[in-house]
Amino acid sequence: MLDKLIKYFVYETKGYITKTQLIKFLYLADLYSVKWTGKQLTELEWYYYNYGPWHEDIDAALNKMNGKEIIQESQGNTTLIKLGAEAVSSDYLELPVSLKLVLDNIRREWAGSGQDKLNQLLDYVYSTAPMLEVKDIHKPDEKVLLNLQTEREKLISELGL
Repeated sequence: MLDKLIKYFVYETKGYITKTQLIKFLYLADLYSVKWTGKQLTELEWYYYNYGPWHEDIDAALNKMNGKEIIQESQGNTTLIKLGAEAVSSDYLELPVSLKLVLDNIRREWAGSGQDKLNQLLDYVYSTAPMLEVKDIHKPDEKVLLNLQTEREKLISELGL
């Protein structure tokens, strides 16, 4: 599922997405899935690392697709994820309509260029329950497991269930 989610976000942004945005989009997709269903979309065990959510399998997946479905291009401190020669339409990924709606909401809300848009995305991600639970206690260079269930627990508490 990780590969499909990466491709979906890259294809639907027409290759105008940074690696930082992509990682945050993947985190939000898993987080929202846990929040509403109790289960993640991917098998990733998310970590707080270098100020944000992260997992090494994302790098491995990107490297495997690089030069095919996607192209990673460095521009200064930023890595752009562009469409590769083997990129196809996101329809070929055969994702359920309900999942596409969730992913499209993430993309529409947070995609775009410019530092302001990126800062808004980062502020939002850093204010999620799993991040709040660890970011003030641990140093950025520590690798600390994130508990995505805390977002669901927050929702249940807010609903009074």
